[in-house]
Amino acid sequence: MKTSAKPSRHVVRIGLAVALAMAGFGAAWAQPPATAPIALQGSGPYYRLALPLGIHAHAAYGDLRDLRVRNAAGNAVPYAWLRNEAAEPRLASKEVPIFALPASAADASEDASLSFKVRPDGSLALARKPARKQDDAAQWLIDASQLKGSLLQARFEMAPEARGLFAFRLEASDDLRNWRPLGSEEQLVRLAHGGQTIERLAVDLDNVQARFLRLRWSDPKNGAPLTSVAIDSVQEVEPVAPLEWSGALRPERCGADHCDYPLPRGVPVESVRIDLADVNTLAQVGISGLPAAVPSVASEPPRVPRNPLYALRHQQRRPPSSSSGTQGEVPLLDTVVYRLAQAGGEARSPLLALDGTSYSHLRLRTSGPVSLLGATPPTISVAGTPRTLVFLAQGAAPFSLTWSTAPEKNAVQGSAPGAALALATLVPGYNPNKPVSADQATVALPPPLVAAVDAVVAATAQLPVPTQPDPSRKWWLWGALGVGFLLLAGMAWSLFASLRKDRTPAG
Repeated sequence: MKTSAKPSRHVVRIGLAVALAMAGFGAAWAQPPATAPIALQGSGPYYRLALPLGIHAHAAYGDLRDLRVRNAAGNAVPYAWLRNEAAEPRLASKEVPIFALPASAADASEDASLSFKVRPDGSLALARKPARKQDDAAQWLIDASQLKGSLLQARFEMAPEARGLFAFRLEASDDLRNWRPLGSEEQLVRLAHGGQTIERLAVDLDNVQARFLRLRWSDPKNGAPLTSVAIDSVQEVEPVAPLEWSGALRPERCGADHCDYPLPRGVPVESVRIDLADVNTLAQVGISGLPAAVPSVASEPPRVPRNPLYALRHQQRRPPSSSSGTQGEVPLLDTVVYRLAQAGGEARSPLLALDGTSYSHLRLRTSGPVSLLGATPPTISVAGTPRTLVFLAQGAAPFSLTWSTAPEKNAVQGSAPGAALALATLVPGYNPNKPVSADQATVALPPPLVAAVDAVVAATAQLPVPTQPDPSRKWWLWGALGVGFLLLAGMAWSLFASLRKDRTPAG
C-alpha cells in the first residue's frame, strides 16, 4: 500500500500543475472582447458610424478585422467600410474674386461705401467702386460661390515687396449676414532669416462648405497688400469625418541627426504639427515614416490614401528626401520648420499634410546636427480621419460595437461570421458615384479606454525603435518549445509506467 500511495500523490501533484498551467494559458488567451454602446439618430435602416481614433490603441489588429456590430440579442449585424469603394475625389483649383472692405464695416451688408449686386450665376459684383484703396484694406471679402464641394485651402498672393508677419482670422457665410469663425488665428508670412526666405501663403480651410469667406486682419494697420486669392476644393462622394488630434508626443530617442516619435497604433496620419521648444529656431527637416517591423498575424488589406490636400501639395507620392537611402524609412516630405519672434507676434510652422498611412514612428531628420531643432527636442501632434462604417440595423436595439483586445490564432480579414462586407453586398444597387443613404450613429468608448489612450502612447515611448526580427531567435524559440513538449511527453510516459507497475499484482 505504501508503494501505491507515492504514485498517487505524484499523480495529484502533476495534475494540479497541468491544470494551473492550462488555466494560465486560458487566462492569457481567452480575453473577453471590448464593447461600446451605439446611439442611433433617425429611423434607418442603414446607419453611418465614425469610429473614434482611440479604438486603434486597444484593438488587437490595426485594420479592425475582428470588429463587429451586434444587436440586443448579441448577434452580429451586417456592416461595410465606407470610402474605399467610393469614387475618387475630384480636385479643382480656381482663382476667385476678392473685394476690399473698410475697417468700419461690421459685415458687407452694412458697408455704405461698398454695395454688391448678385449676378444670375450667384456670384458677386461691385455696384460701384469703393472709396478706400485696396492696398490698405482692413478686411477682404472672398467670393467662393462658384466652387463646388468642400474648400481645402486658400492660396494668397501679396505684392512682391511685402515683408513681414500678417495675422488674420477667417469667417464663413452663405448669405453675407450670418458669419461663423473658421479655426483660430492664422498667419501669412514672408521673412528673410539666416540667409533663407520663409514664405507661408497657403492656409488650410478644413473642408468647410461656404459661399463666402471674410478675412479680418488682427492688426488693421498691419494688413498685407493682397493681389489675388486661389482656392483649392474637393468633391467627395462620401462625407468626411473631421480630423482627430493626438496629444503632444515626445521623441522616443534622438540620434546625431534625427529624432523618432512613436505613433498611436493603426492611426492613419494625415496631418502633423511640429512644436519647437525654443524661440528663434529654424531648421530644414525631412519627415519619414517608419513601418512596423513585425508583420501582423495575417496580412492587412491596403488602405486607400484619401488625403487630397497631400496630393495637392506633393504631386509625387514619394518625394526625394535626404533619408531615402536609409533602410526601413518611407520619405514623406522635406520642409522648413521654424519658430521666430516678430513684432506682430511669433511666426510658427504651419500644419503639414501627410498621406494618411499608418506608421509605427515618424522620423524628423535634420540636414545637420539634431541640435538645429533646439536645445530641447520638439514635440509633435498628429491627426487622422476616423474610419467610417455603415451598418444595417437588423434585429432589436440597443446596438453595440465589439472588438478583440488580444490577437486570435489564424484570424484573417473577412473569414469569420459578421466580418465586413462589400458595400455592393450590403446596399443593393450601390453606386460608387452616389453617397450611401444612411442616418447617423455615434459610439463612445468606455471611460477606461478613453483615459488609457495617452497612457498607451506614453508607454510606447519607452520601447526601442522597431528592428527586423532575428531569424536565429525565431528558431531558438521553436527549439525551446520542442524541448518543452518532449519533457512533457517524458513525464507523462513515466507517470503511466508507474501506474501500470503499481497495478501489476505481486508474484
